[in-house]
Amino acid sequence: MTLVDAGLGNLASVERALIQVGSSTIVTNDPDLVATSRIVVFPGQGAFGDHTDQLVDGAMGEALRMVIQRGDPFLGICIGMQMLFEGSEEGGGRKGLGILPGRCRRFPDNMTVEEGDKTRRLKIPHMGWNEVRPSNEHYYFVHSYYVDAANSDDVMWSATYGDIDFAAAVRHENIFGCQFHPEKSQQAGLRFLRAFLLGSRQ
Repeated sequence: MTLVDAGLGNLASVERALIQVGSSTIVTNDPDLVATSRIVVFPGQGAFGDHTDQLVDGAMGEALRMVIQRGDPFLGICIGMQMLFEGSEEGGGRKGLGILPGRCRRFPDNMTVEEGDKTRRLKIPHMGWNEVRPSNEHYYFVHSYYVDAANSDDVMWSATYGDIDFAAAVRHENIFGCQFHPEKSQQAGLRFLRAFLLGSRQ
């Protein structure tokens, strides 16, 4: 399995989690090596910006597209999932890899939740544990932007923050993505990574 170092961070903890579920993992920032990989995990955290524009338009973006178009198993984590889509509202509007239809939108600043007779304002970013449907598991999230998928069939699992239902995980043919951080989600996260690994080997 190849773990992509695209300069988006979040590598060491993902690598440890993959090793824990039995994966032999190579970490690389070499687009040529990524392009010939048979199982790819593309993690990331942070924001869309100049660096992601360069990635999309550069050799690494082309390598990621080659893996996906060839039909090999691919998993995007957090911003790695968001970048599978057409773009994001972040940074005044940034483009993604354009593999799946849809865009990333920011959670509204004025979201609230009713707790008894009180109203509590929700914080942005959405940070912490959240139940995911229909897995009924809880996973750990850290994000201010969420995927608004144009094709509902691409949404494998959903979650809710405030009054926003968003894609917690997506799947399209050989492509998987998760907005949550499986490497921070304890046993539920390890089960998710193990299922991806086992499915990739079939």
